[in-house]
Amino acid sequence: MKDRSASVAEFMPWRVPEGHYDVAILGGGLAGLSMGLQLKRARPQTRILVAEKRLDPPREAAFKVGESSVEIGAHYYREIVGMRDHLEERQIRKLGLRFYLPAGDNSDITKRVEFCTPAHLNAFTHQIDRGRFENEMFNRSVEQGIDAVRGFRVQDVQLGEDRHTVVLDSDSGETTVTARWVVDATGRGNFLRRKLDLATDTGHHINAAWFRLAGGLDFETWTDDEEWLERMPERGLRRYSTTHLIDEGYWLWLIQLASGPISIGVCADPRFHPFEEINTFDAFLAWMHRHEPQLAAEVEGRRSDVQDFLRIEDFSYASSQVFSSDRWTLAGEAAGFIDALYSPGSDFIGYLNTFGGELIRRELDGEDISERAEFYNDFFFRLFNPTIQLYRDQYQFFGDAQIMVAKVVFDSLNYFTTLASPFVHGRMIEIEDIRQLLDLFEDVLPILASMQTLFRDWHALDQRRFEGVSALSKQLTPYIRAQEELGLPAPGDVLVERAKANIQTIRALAVWIFHKAARNLDERPDDSTPINPAAVSLHPERWEADGLFADDGLSLEQALELLPGIEEFDLEARGALIAS
Repeated sequence: MKDRSASVAEFMPWRVPEGHYDVAILGGGLAGLSMGLQLKRARPQTRILVAEKRLDPPREAAFKVGESSVEIGAHYYREIVGMRDHLEERQIRKLGLRFYLPAGDNSDITKRVEFCTPAHLNAFTHQIDRGRFENEMFNRSVEQGIDAVRGFRVQDVQLGEDRHTVVLDSDSGETTVTARWVVDATGRGNFLRRKLDLATDTGHHINAAWFRLAGGLDFETWTDDEEWLERMPERGLRRYSTTHLIDEGYWLWLIQLASGPISIGVCADPRFHPFEEINTFDAFLAWMHRHEPQLAAEVEGRRSDVQDFLRIEDFSYASSQVFSSDRWTLAGEAAGFIDALYSPGSDFIGYLNTFGGELIRRELDGEDISERAEFYNDFFFRLFNPTIQLYRDQYQFFGDAQIMVAKVVFDSLNYFTTLASPFVHGRMIEIEDIRQLLDLFEDVLPILASMQTLFRDWHALDQRRFEGVSALSKQLTPYIRAQEELGLPAPGDVLVERAKANIQTIRALAVWIFHKAARNLDERPDDSTPINPAAVSLHPERWEADGLFADDGLSLEQALELLPGIEEFDLEARGALIAS
């Protein structure tokens, strides 16, 4: 097994940065390379440096995680960065996010509740071999006239009134360049975040470990149950989803890569699974034998196929500022990282590069960006901070199949509506467009917050474990349509009308979930009572004061009229077996 931390052979860099640049991008990973290509497409005359610390081109597969993209990140790489041809020809189109909730000791995948998000051909996403992808972006950067160099590590940045000074170190010595703008894309090196004392805490403390397995893995071979295999339209399709094996306190990913290997990794809450249980390969394998025995048996028999192993402790963090009118921006993980569940990493690259790139382009063209920088900074945190709520203190109920199905449907419907649709339709750039969106979605954020608390409280009341059904997002029409619409043209008025309809679906879904959870209470509202979705809770003593009952709310009957096909996600109504 190769160790990713092993040193690389030393070679002299063949290009040396020099002189003055419009933009110096510090870091040549996903965030830095995509920012360079984005800027070059938008403003071809821009002189750009991309300085990457690694000397060698990255290896395929065994390089970095973050291989799964969802709708925003996939659209950003395809259409804004210009990588559509490569993604279609050299990477994998994925079939949504697939989840397997626990059943017994997890020794039979066919017993586990299966759930998958919609994956319409109009709004497709990708599983990305990071090494292959970054090598291609690096080569295209050079071809398009960007000074993309490897083997240069950032030593210092001095921010100046008219130009910034960047000191780089390589095997051939120190090099100093100047730049009008600096983009920090140093990842977890967090150069400017540390230098400018921008560090903040998300309050989300989770650990991770991962490796790549040569030859891939098709988990459908773990069973010969014909009924389970035939739930999909053809054999072998499941492996092309980003697959999650989930139980209390953790989720484990399986991501097939186009280059052949499969990426396998876990994010685990140390309250349930201490870091020491996953921080070496042998410990991680032993942990899998206890919690994911089918996967462990496969890996145990293929130790020679294990290509790498890496882990990270307490991976979540944030920054207090990401854009500045003093002509610097943070990109990708240099700004922060919350969690890998739902694959938001490339989405946040897309947000940061879109806003940061717009500031750079406008300022280089002579515009005063002071107001815009402040606006973008505030708006970014209106995206980032609510996202934290989806994860913080939520791992405790990951073993509850009904709650997790409800949560993923609710969270992803919100994502399609409030984030993905405006972004992919180009309505998340202009200040007036964003203000209109904020007005439109003002009532959604309180619902999002209330629902995350409700999921935790629901788990405290009801910990039944369901088994034996698949919910494959074939029936809930407005949910499927919301994802499909991401790939359909939408002039401004059409986009607004779609959003209004989807917001009504979000409100109805919150009311339906509330009634499902409230059935565990001795005191619960009548199905005909109008419910305020923003005030849902499982604390009857607070209902009146919180405004749960509202004339402009939705009764359960009204909610069901807006949710045709919701029965697919009601595990008890589906006849799922309840584990003893």
